[in-house]
Amino acid sequence: MSEFVERLKEYMEDGNLSVTALAKKIGVSRATVSGIINEVHMPSTEVFVSLIEYFDCSADYLLGKIDIPNNESFGFVKPFGKILRKCLKDNLKTETDLQDDLHISSSLTYRWLNDKATPTVNSYIKLAEYFHCSIDYLLGRE
Repeated sequence: MSEFVERLKEYMEDGNLSVTALAKKIGVSRATVSGIINEVHMPSTEVFVSLIEYFDCSADYLLGKIDIPNNESFGFVKPFGKILRKCLKDNLKTETDLQDDLHISSSLTYRWLNDKATPTVNSYIKLAEYFHCSIDYLLGRE
């Protein structure tokens, strides 16, 4: 998580943003941003999405999965169900394979596939590794 925090701090410095200012910009409490900066907790998916959309940056770069920031402009995050279905199909995997391989409950995969829930940031990381794709791809941003 420290790579994530370091990169977040860099973006904040570049934008001359305090913890309070960033919190206001993305619509969360100062305590939420402070907890992330102090590595008390990972951001929720909603907060993480707000950060990458606010900074218009790669999710993979912010999380430390790639070393060079992408200078392209990213779109908004898209519903996850359709993307997950495509990943399963493209990788010749079934819903059951996903559940067994990543130890995920059938109710969770059902909710993901039907856009009733979104993965946590840690789940996005695991899914990107499992499908050999970027987190930005899973978010529908590339």
